[in-house]
Amino acid sequence: MRVIVAAAGSQKKWGGHLGVRSHFAPVRSVLEGDEPAVPLLERTLTQLAAYTSDVWLTVPADEPGPYEALAAAHGARTHQADAAARNEFESSRPVWRPDTVNVLLLGDVWFTDRALDTILTAAAVTSTDDDGFRFFGREHASTVTGTPWGEIFANSWRGRNNDRMSALTDATRREQDAGRADPTKHGWTILRMLQGTPLRQHEVRPPWWVEIDDATDDLDFPDDYRRHPATRGLTPGGTACA
Repeated sequence: MRVIVAAAGSQKKWGGHLGVRSHFAPVRSVLEGDEPAVPLLERTLTQLAAYTSDVWLTVPADEPGPYEALAAAHGARTHQADAAARNEFESSRPVWRPDTVNVLLLGDVWFTDRALDTILTAAAVTSTDDDGFRFFGREHASTVTGTPWGEIFANSWRGRNNDRMSALTDATRREQDAGRADPTKHGWTILRMLQGTPLRQHEVRPPWWVEIDDATDDLDFPDDYRRHPATRGLTPGGTACA
């Protein structure tokens, strides 16, 4: 299994909050407790060590140093994203592995241990009687974190389907450029193409969709960070408020 953590995004939604990129925002490793906060991406890499040593990070070309240092400390490798890449699928394509399952995790997601186990276990045992594509996320708003919309946290596919995944990635760009798909919803667009559902209609279907509805959530915006239970009460430096 190859796990690729997508951490090369533009950070426009995050907007420099806390003076760091969202991947380095301080978070608690568990929801309850007073242990020191750690950078979000460091927590994810620590979790992944229990599953595989084949871990890659896609990193931004303008500031790769901190990502490369963190990856080296955790035995992961890095790929510097092409500046022309529009989304996590385009930026990770050069490191898709053809002889195993590929798992693409969004790097600004706080994953519960249970969610990560669900993703990596399901990806590893995808049956041979379907196409092997899976998207993992929450269909609607979260009653745990307060995020008012659905999210995609990860997706997986068999390496032998790399060509199809690449074609879907290219088709997403074409559909967005033509105005037939939301230009901000890359993963949702690929999912809808797999399902055969309208590109602007919010609908999920098994087996392509696997629901994860717990404290796992995407910390895209400052408000996402402030309301997540793993960050509530933290000061900007990552310590608990008195």
